[in-house]
Amino acid sequence: MHRFRALGFVVSAASVLALTLPALANDPVVKLAPTPMPKAGPTVTAAEGFCGDPTAKAQELIDRYSAKSDLKQVYKSDQYIAYSDDDKNASVMYTFTVKGHPAYPAAICRKPVQQGDNLVITMAVVCDGEKDACATLKNDFNVMTAKMQAEVDQQIAAQKK
Repeated sequence: MHRFRALGFVVSAASVLALTLPALANDPVVKLAPTPMPKAGPTVTAAEGFCGDPTAKAQELIDRYSAKSDLKQVYKSDQYIAYSDDDKNASVMYTFTVKGHPAYPAAICRKPVQQGDNLVITMAVVCDGEKDACATLKNDFNVMTAKMQAEVDQQIAAQKK
């Protein structure tokens, strides 16, 4: 009976060992799934990555939006220049760093989007400047966007009263 227990342990240990070992690719039990062919072209997310428009390098975005006739310059400083579709009730705001800014070239888009009952300020940043300067720029704009979102939320709450 002692041998039977020992044999039982060996079978049990072998079973456990078999379950813990990885299967080999040439093992007839393992069937590898075929790798799907990649789809041509950019994904929708990449294609619409800049506030619903195709994304590009920062300088290309600066050139593209600075030349749009339906956008108005609404702000200019020694650090930034901003354009909007309406200076009083903007549905989109494009802000660009100017030459001399540590994160130049960089393009930021902020756009309010209705999500259910909420109006959410979305933001996209394309920064091709120095890595640390781009991180600082993104942080600064995240803070500004959060403040804008808080103001929008307060205005909506006040209108509901």
